Amino acid sequence: MEAQKQVLHFQAKCGFTTAQSNEHQRRWTEKGWDSANENGRIDRSRTCLNFEIVRGGKVQAVDQRKSIPEKFVENLTSRGIKDPNRKWPDEPRYRTVVDFIISGSHDTLCSLAFGTQEVDFSPSAENGGLERRPEIEQWAKDMYDVLSGKFGEENILSFIVHLDERTPHIHADLVPVTQDGRISFSKVFCGPDKYEFRRRSLALHDLFAEVNKKWGLRRGDSVAVTHAKKKSHEEYRRELSAQCSTLEREISGRAAKLEGLDKQIRLATVRIKGLRTMVSNLESGRARIEGELDGIRRSLSDGDISTGSREALLRKEESLQRKLDDILAKLADKQGKLKDADRALADLKEQLSQSKERQAELEREIQAATSKVSQIALSKVGAEALWGVLNEFRSIDKEMPDEVSERFDDSFLQDMSRRGMQIVTCAALLSMGMVDQATTFAQNCGGGGGHAHGKWGRDPEEDERAWLLRCLARSRQMMTPAGRKIKR
Repeated sequence: MEAQKQVLHFQAKCGFTTAQSNEHQRRWTEKGWDSANENGRIDRSRTCLNFEIVRGGKVQAVDQRKSIPEKFVENLTSRGIKDPNRKWPDEPRYRTVVDFIISGSHDTLCSLAFGTQEVDFSPSAENGGLERRPEIEQWAKDMYDVLSGKFGEENILSFIVHLDERTPHIHADLVPVTQDGRISFSKVFCGPDKYEFRRRSLALHDLFAEVNKKWGLRRGDSVAVTHAKKKSHEEYRRELSAQCSTLEREISGRAAKLEGLDKQIRLATVRIKGLRTMVSNLESGRARIEGELDGIRRSLSDGDISTGSREALLRKEESLQRKLDDILAKLADKQGKLKDADRALADLKEQLSQSKERQAELEREIQAATSKVSQIALSKVGAEALWGVLNEFRSIDKEMPDEVSERFDDSFLQDMSRRGMQIVTCAALLSMGMVDQATTFAQNCGGGGGHAHGKWGRDPEEDERAWLLRCLARSRQMMTPAGRKIKR
């Protein structure tokens, strides 16, 4: 079995949005659920098993009455701590919240959460009958103790455990408060330089690993050791293609194994049938001989029998007893073999069932991996088609009569043909929430660079396509030179 490892990831954020809070607390409307769970990664029949840990290590159902941003404000107010982002509510600059994800290997965490209960991980699963095991609560309490012991329980905003996704995990959010009562991610987590930050990060992983030992989870490999890097789309595509090939080979091997198991089951079934016939025949022989012996013994008990007849009956009794002893020995042997054969057949059927389940799981995995490869290919082909259309329009635009060309003035098509890559780059920055960087980029490219006014970000009920279109529209505005308006 593959070594079971802990998972620990933390990220500093410039505040915490309501959308992020809704994700952690599952605080969605029905429409929000549909939007947030398009890929079916959340099993709503298990959402009732989620829980949180609050002050004093108390386990309770997730409290949705207050969002995490509201808890953040309440926490700081009660302690007299100033929010360094109070002057920039729409575009926060300081890292005031640290978001932790704590988990581990799938098998161990599922065992802690569900024990031996069968869990259906398919997208349309119905697991309403599952019960949460106390072991997952104790593991979560241990993780809570590590976090509160290291950073202070008063600094923990929320500590929510999700059991409704494939692998159970914790979302913990805390405020990095220094000993003198100020918020500073740099001082609490980083230190004076990157070497100290690395040392502190490794020490934090070690601290969790020490507690996770008793849960069968060991420390994961450090990025500094594995040299893991962000993959490009092409590297990701090649990796997925290799994964598809590996899955196909395993499916082929599983198919051969299934065929072999089917053959073994057929042979075992024939053998069991033969053994049962033998046992039945031996039991019939035993019954017949026992009947004859009973008749002889009744005759021997008759006092009028002659001496010669008695001796003949005794010889026959002895012969029949030897035959009966031989039949009983054979019967015991065949019954033992039949029992072993029944057990072997049950094992083969269990292996067959497990292999079929694994086969179905592999087929689902290869379908998912193939879909991802297709999406990447579609994205690349679509991008090439877009730039092809824009380049062709650019060349045609130069030869258009003025009265025709004027019809495209300030149109999206014209803007994209002239500075499409810049608009797309600026929109990508906006989609990642990097508003300042998008503004600077637009200004450096000759645009007015007007800020994404208001609290820029994706609405929790906004689908991805609508969000990206909105980013493109705002990017186009920001890329427009100052003083010039674009047509709607």
